Amino acid sequence: MNLQKIVTTLSVLAAGFAVSKVLELVWRKATGHKPPKGDEEGAKLGEIVAYAALSGGLAALAQAGTSRATAKWLGSAEPARKD
Repeated sequence: MNLQKIVTTLSVLAAGFAVSKVLELVWRKATGHKPPKGDEEGAKLGEIVAYAALSGGLAALAQAGTSRATAKWLGSAEPARKD
Protein backbone atom coordinates (compact mmCIF):
# COMPACT_ATOMS: atom_id res chain seq x y z
CA MET A 1 0.00 0.00 0.00
CA ASN A 2 1.46 3.33 -0.97
CA LEU A 3 1.31 6.65 0.87
CA GLN A 4 -1.37 8.07 -1.40
CA LYS A 5 -3.77 5.22 -0.65
CA ILE A 6 -3.21 5.55 3.08
CA VAL A 7 -3.70 9.31 3.10
CA THR A 8 -6.74 9.07 0.83
CA THR A 9 -8.35 6.39 2.99
CA LEU A 10 -7.82 8.37 6.19
CA SER A 11 -9.07 11.57 4.53
CA VAL A 12 -12.20 9.89 3.19
CA LEU A 13 -12.95 8.39 6.61
CA ALA A 14 -12.57 11.79 8.29
CA ALA A 15 -14.71 13.51 5.64
CA GLY A 16 -17.40 10.83 5.94
CA PHE A 17 -17.50 11.24 9.71
CA ALA A 18 -17.73 15.03 9.41
CA VAL A 19 -20.48 14.86 6.77
CA SER A 20 -22.43 12.41 8.93
CA LYS A 21 -22.28 14.69 11.97
CA VAL A 22 -23.21 17.81 9.96
CA LEU A 23 -26.14 16.01 8.32
CA GLU A 24 -27.36 14.82 11.71
CA LEU A 25 -27.16 18.37 13.09
CA VAL A 26 -28.98 19.85 10.07
CA TRP A 27 -31.64 17.13 10.25
CA ARG A 28 -32.27 17.89 13.95
CA LYS A 29 -32.55 21.64 13.23
CA ALA A 30 -34.88 21.10 10.26
CA THR A 31 -37.18 18.46 11.76
CA GLY A 32 -36.81 18.92 15.51
CA HIS A 33 -35.90 15.29 16.14
CA LYS A 34 -33.13 12.74 15.63
CA PRO A 35 -32.55 11.23 12.19
CA PRO A 36 -34.68 8.14 11.56
CA LYS A 37 -33.35 4.62 11.77
CA GLY A 38 -35.00 1.70 10.04
CA ASP A 39 -35.37 -0.35 13.21
CA GLU A 40 -37.16 2.34 15.26
CA GLU A 41 -40.85 2.11 15.87
CA GLY A 42 -42.67 5.18 14.65
CA ALA A 43 -40.08 6.11 12.04
CA LYS A 44 -41.90 7.24 8.91
CA LEU A 45 -40.92 5.56 5.68
CA GLY A 46 -40.67 8.87 3.83
CA GLU A 47 -38.21 10.22 6.42
CA ILE A 48 -36.14 7.05 6.30
CA VAL A 49 -35.91 7.23 2.50
CA ALA A 50 -35.13 10.96 2.50
CA TYR A 51 -32.41 10.60 5.14
CA ALA A 52 -30.89 7.59 3.37
CA ALA A 53 -30.82 9.44 0.05
CA LEU A 54 -29.24 12.54 1.59
CA SER A 55 -26.75 10.50 3.56
CA GLY A 56 -25.71 8.37 0.59
CA GLY A 57 -25.45 11.31 -1.79
CA LEU A 58 -23.39 13.40 0.60
CA ALA A 59 -21.13 10.45 1.41
CA ALA A 60 -20.45 9.90 -2.31
CA LEU A 61 -19.70 13.59 -2.84
CA ALA A 62 -17.41 13.66 0.19
CA GLN A 63 -15.53 10.58 -1.03
CA ALA A 64 -15.06 11.90 -4.56
CA GLY A 65 -14.09 15.38 -3.45
CA THR A 66 -11.71 14.17 -0.78
CA SER A 67 -10.06 11.66 -3.10
CA ARG A 68 -9.48 14.35 -5.73
CA ALA A 69 -8.25 16.90 -3.21
CA THR A 70 -5.85 14.37 -1.68
CA ALA A 71 -4.51 13.40 -5.10
CA LYS A 72 -3.98 17.06 -5.98
CA TRP A 73 -2.34 17.75 -2.62
CA LEU A 74 0.04 14.81 -3.05
CA GLY A 75 0.81 15.86 -6.62
CA SER A 76 -0.82 12.94 -8.41
CA ALA A 77 -2.87 13.30 -11.58
CA GLU A 78 -5.56 10.80 -10.53
CA PRO A 79 -7.18 9.82 -7.24
CA ALA A 80 -6.01 6.52 -5.75
CA ARG A 81 -8.04 3.55 -6.91
CA LYS A 82 -9.36 0.87 -4.58
CA ASP A 83 -8.21 -2.06 -6.74
